Amino acid sequence: MPLGRRERRRHEQLRNPQNVGHRRQLRWMAFLIFVCLLGFLVLLLSLSPAQEVPVARAKIPAVDPMLAAPQPTPQLVARGLRAELGRVAERYPASYGVVVSDPSSGETVTMNQDQRFLAASLTKLPTLLTLYRGAARGEVDLDAEITMRASDVKAYGTGVLYLRPVGTTMTLRECAELMIKESDNTAWVMLHRYMGWSNVEAELYDMGARSTQYWNPNTTTPHDILLMLEKVADPSYTSPELSAEMLDMMTNTSFEDRLPQPLPEGTRVAHKIGSYGDTFSDAGIVFPEGSQEAEDTY
Repeated sequence: MPLGRRERRRHEQLRNPQNVGHRRQLRWMAFLIFVCLLGFLVLLLSLSPAQEVPVARAKIPAVDPMLAAPQPTPQLVARGLRAELGRVAERYPASYGVVVSDPSSGETVTMNQDQRFLAASLTKLPTLLTLYRGAARGEVDLDAEITMRASDVKAYGTGVLYLRPVGTTMTLRECAELMIKESDNTAWVMLHRYMGWSNVEAELYDMGARSTQYWNPNTTTPHDILLMLEKVADPSYTSPELSAEMLDMMTNTSFEDRLPQPLPEGTRVAHKIGSYGDTFSDAGIVFPEGSQEAEDTY
């Protein structure tokens, strides 16, 4: 009776037991290899670094490089200005008088601040102050009229009034504006006549400008000019309205080529020039941008 396939395989194994053992050995080796591969894979997964959950980076705010840079202190600025003034005086020999005062820091730089110089048209500052001080006390009406006389006409130096006919009438305020904006010599003589030199001298004395000679000789010092500028800018010395009016007269004058010229465009400078012979000067208040405080300069 013929044998089935299974019985035939069983019969061959019984006849050759060596083949059976060899096959079993191959099966066990395959199983061990599979286990080893599985263990190695698990080991790799356990040793691999865990992936971090992405975290949004904090945005670093942009910093303006101008703000990030250290700002020089007022003391350092003053020291640099003193050194620069010394270099200018050495390079261009002359007689210099300088006062630079920063009200916000209290720093002041000076050179020959008590030396007397010819005032020239800077003498129009105490004339203006005396007029507006009188208005603040109610002694002067700035809308009152004044008439130009033949003796007032000064057809030299600066000004425009000498081109007008004798008898020309204007208000005291208009005359003062011509005296400052145009540095008009005729307007100055008219106001000098109206107030009298003794009253101007008394006003100078009261404000502490003791080294200024208003009339013959016409001299002043950088220190005294600084005092005058401070009084012009001080609302309590006259009034907020009158102080602002004087500062407006001294702004955007016909002579913007001295103090204002090297400053950044748009810088407000309320100032008054003076020139006569070899005397060349400018005194003013420089207003920092966006601030009501000012720096007095002579």
